[in-house]
Amino acid sequence: MAAGLLEHYLPPDLKERIQVSSAGTHALHGHQAQEEAVAAMARIGIDIGNHRARQITREIARAADLTLVMEAGHIGIVKRLMGWGKDKPLLISEFAPERTAHDIEDPYGRPQAAYDECLRTLRPCVKGVLLWLGSNL
Repeated sequence: MAAGLLEHYLPPDLKERIQVSSAGTHALHGHQAQEEAVAAMARIGIDIGNHRARQITREIARAADLTLVMEAGHIGIVKRLMGWGKDKPLLISEFAPERTAHDIEDPYGRPQAAYDECLRTLRPCVKGVLLWLGSNL
């Protein structure tokens, strides 16, 4: 959902310079987005029906210029893949207006309401990421 939001809200001038990519620490490689995620996003006019999950790899981690994670536990996993010399992954919640870093729980396997809540939490974070990108590129 975060990648779908970022792609959707990315201004045209940044679309030419930024590639949004998604990979998970426990992804079921090749699986479609959960129906509940697709439904939550569709309600705000964003189609993630073509999304396919993939497992993060060393190559993916090292190729990224900015790596955002949902949970603090993911930072160590991704940092080990990235190796030395790269900035550490950041919690996407660090970009929320209140700047209070916190885990955003994966709604996988939970009811629709959990996906809707995750989306409500992600939207201001993504908008903060876009503001940061616009002022740092």
